[in-house]
Amino acid sequence: MGRGPGRPRRGDRNMDRGGKGPRGDTMGPGAGPGGPPAVLMVHGLDSTMNPSRLFNLFCMYGDVNKIKFLMTKKGIAMVEMKNSRGADNVLNHLNRAKVLGSQISISPSKHREVVVYNNAAPGILEDGSENVQVFVNSRFLRYSTEKKAAKNRLVDPSKILHFFALPLEVDEDFVLKLLEDKGCPTPTSISMHKSEVCSAGLLEFDSTEEAIDTASIANHMQGTHKGVRYLMKIAFTGKKSMPVENYEEAKPAAAAAKTKDKKEEEDSNLSRNFND
Repeated sequence: MGRGPGRPRRGDRNMDRGGKGPRGDTMGPGAGPGGPPAVLMVHGLDSTMNPSRLFNLFCMYGDVNKIKFLMTKKGIAMVEMKNSRGADNVLNHLNRAKVLGSQISISPSKHREVVVYNNAAPGILEDGSENVQVFVNSRFLRYSTEKKAAKNRLVDPSKILHFFALPLEVDEDFVLKLLEDKGCPTPTSISMHKSEVCSAGLLEFDSTEEAIDTASIANHMQGTHKGVRYLMKIAFTGKKSMPVENYEEAKPAAAAAKTKDKKEEEDSNLSRNFND
């Protein structure tokens, strides 16, 4: 029997078999069977937060089915995680975190799922985005298969972010400009390295809060560079300082920008002198 008008959509209840292990293990527990979906209540959200930004944080700890911001109670959202393991990971690592200037609190909900009605018009949040978003089939899920899950580490947020999946042709200035255009905090240091297929690196900020804000805003940022589509992915590293020994360069972002501006000024002066 098909779903009638007004009947709610149900989340995907097919659980992938996944890995297991202690906190910090390379295979995140969020991929495991973990039981049926689990709903979390999130309080204290800033007015600039929306479902996509909340997903950008929660997806690092488990797969998200649906997110619904309450229209009658500001600053509160319901998040349906794929299973209880992912919900536990979020509680363990993100509860009481400060996000976009506001400390959030996360708690288990008595609801068994986040209900989304087909024929109901979505609410519109202050930033213009819809208050409900479904991620069941999102390509950004990081625990949907054993192979994907094995690439994740469950760590607490820190002031250092790992970014990856950018085109080989990009450099530090390109990354800094992406963050600036999105209104992210300015990192104090950036380091990059290139594999055979993509560019990756680390960003260090003045505080963990700035790193969390950047992850919520810039994770899964998409665009085109020289005709090549890119998707910038971000993850917390858990590192307390930049591992310079693992990178050829870890230069301060501000110094890099200053050096570039100075060089452009010198080139401009040289051009004027030549024309004179």
